[in-house]
Amino acid sequence: MTKHGTILLVANGGDVALIRKAIADAATHNPLHVVHSGEEAVKYLSGQGKFTDRAAHPLPALLVLDLTVPGEGGFTVLRWLFERPGLRKKLIVIALGAAEPDSEIQLAYELGAHSCLVKPTEPGQWTQLARRVKEYWIDLNRLPESAG
Repeated sequence: MTKHGTILLVANGGDVALIRKAIADAATHNPLHVVHSGEEAVKYLSGQGKFTDRAAHPLPALLVLDLTVPGEGGFTVLRWLFERPGLRKKLIVIALGAAEPDSEIQLAYELGAHSCLVKPTEPGQWTQLARRVKEYWIDLNRLPESAG
């Protein structure tokens, strides 16, 4: 099994292609699943609707969450996870946003985000960000045997 399992990306259409390419360029071999809204993320994480088959849609070990996704946004997903501590402790949550006000960064951490990163403004910066995330959260970080 690939170290630390599946990555679930919650992002808008325009960013998805950039992030997919960055993850590939960073030589991240973890399976990647993509959803495009907070509502879809909640369904994926809870195994509802088209996500009931956990063999096809495994619970992720790493959740990369754009806080600005449409519909039920990233903060809704964080609040939903916060209310489910058993599930929350099985995930590493990385929040992506614009240059957020400190109050939003604080809220993301209070709701359980493990890391808050500013979305790059240049396409080439996505690969640097993906390499750093891979290096720390996948290669260096250690999880207990029961997680992931």
